Amino acid sequence: MSRFRGAYTALLTPFRRPGLEVDWERYEALLRFQAEGGIRGVVVGGTTAESPTLWNDELLRLVRRAREALPSRVETIAAVGRNDHRATQELARAAFDLGVRAFMIVDPAYNAPSSLEIRREHLLPIAERFPEVDFLWYAIPARTGTCLSPVDLALAHASAPNLAGLKDACGEERYSREVRRHLPSPFALLSGDDGRAIAMIRDPLIRADGVVSVASNLAPRPIAEAVEAALAGDGAGAPRSARILEALGAFVSFQSEESSPLGPVVVKARNPVPIKASFALLGADVGGCRPPLGRLAPGAFGRLERGLRELDGEDRVLSGPLQDHFGTASGAGPVRAQELWSYAAY
Repeated sequence: MSRFRGAYTALLTPFRRPGLEVDWERYEALLRFQAEGGIRGVVVGGTTAESPTLWNDELLRLVRRAREALPSRVETIAAVGRNDHRATQELARAAFDLGVRAFMIVDPAYNAPSSLEIRREHLLPIAERFPEVDFLWYAIPARTGTCLSPVDLALAHASAPNLAGLKDACGEERYSREVRRHLPSPFALLSGDDGRAIAMIRDPLIRADGVVSVASNLAPRPIAEAVEAALAGDGAGAPRSARILEALGAFVSFQSEESSPLGPVVVKARNPVPIKASFALLGADVGGCRPPLGRLAPGAFGRLERGLRELDGEDRVLSGPLQDHFGTASGAGPVRAQELWSYAAY
């Protein structure tokens, strides 16, 4: 069986308004929510956590809190990848000293190394330096501008078997299938896209082992159920949970056409802005995003609100568990959420 299997949550970082300091009380509530929802593990300090704006001491404190708060059955994976190799090494050492034995490392952004350079200069030196750690590589070229190829991934795994899996957020079936062709099970292939997760698990040429989910911040139990049913080969299992996963996946990042003073423009709402706005809309505010991330364009906010309202339904499938767990003392609701999460005009 693969080292990484099931539903993992790419944890967001709650911030306390207005200074956008980490809200440690909300963070621990979020950790408990994930554990109670049956999530297999959490990734701390990744894209959804706003890693470019986290100081190293904040990241390490987030990792330590997760290790302390989560039961042993819920694994903590530390996202220690940076575009500077030395900085990645230092963060990896610090996380290792905290007892973490699973790291996620992303393709280094901006430097634009080739896949060969990523393998030789970045991946292998780190994997070989920490043989006790299981590594989950993270491919997301839309964010990093580069990507470790399936061939280099396979060659790296042959040299460093502790490179145990890939979080695939490339959005291409061809890439996923090529990875699986070179790296059969037990190498773990996890979807990095909520909306593609079930299809990747069921695709006989991919046979994904699960998902690193953004949407499970909001709905851990339904998403864990949907993934487990798909992994069990139960085509009819957990249909409502699968619908929640697919519907929320459409709102992790999405485009909207907005009206500007100079004419129509297309705006992309990028993770984690929509997921944090969703918390506020559903009555469990987790604070804002650190600049340069900000708010949703007006049309995007309206689209998100309508989608969540339809999905939540009269039985409050999303808002009920959230408000029961987090309470509503700092919840926003639709009116307040619009003030916090939507620009008044483009």
